[in-house]
Amino acid sequence: MHRYVNCIANESSNCSLLIGKEKTAVFDCGMAYCANETKRMIKKAINGRNLDYIFITHTHYDHVGALPYFRKEWPHVRLVASDAGARVLEKETPRKVFREMSVIAAKMNDISFNPLYDDNAFHADIVIKENDELALGDLSVKMLETPGHTKDSVSYLIPELELLILSETTGVLMSDGDLYPCYLSSFADTVTSIEKCRRIGCKNISLPHRGVVRGGESIDYFNKALAASMSCRDFILELASKGLSVDEMVEGFDKRYGTETLLRCQPKEAFLMNARATIACTLRERQ
Repeated sequence: MHRYVNCIANESSNCSLLIGKEKTAVFDCGMAYCANETKRMIKKAINGRNLDYIFITHTHYDHVGALPYFRKEWPHVRLVASDAGARVLEKETPRKVFREMSVIAAKMNDISFNPLYDDNAFHADIVIKENDELALGDLSVKMLETPGHTKDSVSYLIPELELLILSETTGVLMSDGDLYPCYLSSFADTVTSIEKCRRIGCKNISLPHRGVVRGGESIDYFNKALAASMSCRDFILELASKGLSVDEMVEGFDKRYGTETLLRCQPKEAFLMNARATIACTLRERQ
């Protein structure tokens, strides 16, 4: 796995590098405020080669915020996204959120950050669909739709390495060992996506914000992912059964999931925004 390199510059960011014989690619490019450190890690690993592709797992600021800085460093790099992801990148509101949350995340880490870039950097160069493949020479990248975290969430299979690069639909494994459920757009889609990833049966899986787990750990991970999402769904429905308002449910969600470990990685504003989305889709699908 020496050709798959963890380039996570901060635990709240996400980026990994795949080195093919002919092409190189990253999966997500991470937070804007730590773009320089992320680029340094990549440049060291590719040792003078060009960066050819950026594959994104979904369109959140901690996964695509550094894109303008990557385009400046590697002018010919091509961003690869699903059709849904490509459409999100073109919209004014997500672009505004990328800026705002990037500044908030930097401040949370005691870093002064001024996002001086052109919003038009956020666009896809290559749009791919389910089972499409791109070759890096001796390695290939196959896209798999795994909605649930967001509608545009995708994962990537590298068959030659028996490696599956997961989206956040399966959750985020925290440094304390807890698995935080991350479904924002659909609980039903999340269950389907987890089962889809489990069936692939890869020996190696790459977890968002964390790194690679292998062998039996990878099998156990999907069991934990499914259990965490189902537990979250049941907790929200229990709150709803008590007749609580949405604000009261968000407060209850915060008490259960807003741990010090989680909020060290995610601004409170983002956590609460996501909590409302999780609650909303759970209530919408409860029938």
